[in-house]
Amino acid sequence: MAILVYGDVMLDEWRIGSVDRISPEAPVPVLVESGYKRNVGGAGNLAVNLASINGEVELHGPLGKDKQGYGFLELLENTKVDAYLTMCMEATTSKVRIVSTQGQQICRFDTDAICKCNEAQDRFLKVVNENDLVVISDYNKGAVRRDTVSKVLSKGAKVLVDPKQSPSYYTGAFLVKPNMKEYTEWFGEFNYDDARDYLKEYKWQWLVVTDGANGIHVINDKENWHCKEEVQEVADVSGAGDTVMAIIAHGLNKGKTVPESCELACYGASRVVEKRGVTVVTEDDLNKGVVWTNGVFDILHTGHLKLLRHAATLGKRLIVGINSDSSVQRLKGPLRPINNEFKRKETLEQLGFIDEVVIFDGDTPIDEITKIRPDVIVKGGDYTVETTVGNELAKVVIFPTVEGHSTTETIEKIHEKI
Repeated sequence: MAILVYGDVMLDEWRIGSVDRISPEAPVPVLVESGYKRNVGGAGNLAVNLASINGEVELHGPLGKDKQGYGFLELLENTKVDAYLTMCMEATTSKVRIVSTQGQQICRFDTDAICKCNEAQDRFLKVVNENDLVVISDYNKGAVRRDTVSKVLSKGAKVLVDPKQSPSYYTGAFLVKPNMKEYTEWFGEFNYDDARDYLKEYKWQWLVVTDGANGIHVINDKENWHCKEEVQEVADVSGAGDTVMAIIAHGLNKGKTVPESCELACYGASRVVEKRGVTVVTEDDLNKGVVWTNGVFDILHTGHLKLLRHAATLGKRLIVGINSDSSVQRLKGPLRPINNEFKRKETLEQLGFIDEVVIFDGDTPIDEITKIRPDVIVKGGDYTVETTVGNELAKVVIFPTVEGHSTTETIEKIHEKI
């Protein structure tokens, strides 16, 4: 299902060069320009991030009929975003950063363009349907009015908001995500009890507060969570808020809970800020490196070992699930397994590239996969993506069957020789 993004769009520009002298006209550095780049910003950056990991995204909102506006549309042509922007403004908001080749930002100058027309909002409301997931990206440039959220909610949509104005603008939203600075400007010093009271006052189901290096605070009307990830080195926090909201929306669209989506957002954003410039989040940034595979592994053979070794190369942590003895008997008959569950577990644990072995008692490992939430599931060539349990929860990799190696065939050969 496509996610709808509505809000203020802008153009981000960087002029890059070297600084080795002070101007004789005034005590300011002189930058000799050697590079230039531009990216879509505001709601556009959120939409591009979403499209990178989610695929189907529509971007709606007002845009200027100027060089920057056409430049914005040109940049979107190289993305997966479907743009339905309304060129109803004379100018486009832009931010130009002057940056040294060493990465030091020297100054920034902005062009603020405020939308005063209703055309973009009216056009957007016509395409909103019941159960749509709508992300509102508000930069207080006029796209989001006092009645915007209420009108979208009246259509039956689920609304997530990245805010910039008074909290009353977003009454009734499913989720509101201020950063800590915005939260304290609204309500004063942060604590969970007060945050829950404000959530109830404004009829939000979820309040998500991003807190920089301190992670993300997640609150509903009964509980609260806190997630935090270590960052090796912060290179650039530009667009980090858009990254977080994009990942949260993506997680919800894929059936994750809000806390699960926020945990994923915390991890993904921590990877993105290690890169310089406004960077688009990728599926690799969301990959925590957990790989899952499962089977009976009764008599370990070359085919098993090759699959397991390959699985270990696909992430940072390999978890192997094995059927319990009772599960094997239900699936393969009363004469199996040859080795009991504890011996099979102990054998696999001797392989240094396996991080954890778990025993499951069901006919399928869906409960374990749902709990662990791996990034990758690996199965042998007798499976397809569609027949792999948990395929809707993780990327599936099918490893080709190694011919001539089968536990069942091995057991049959042993019986023939007896």
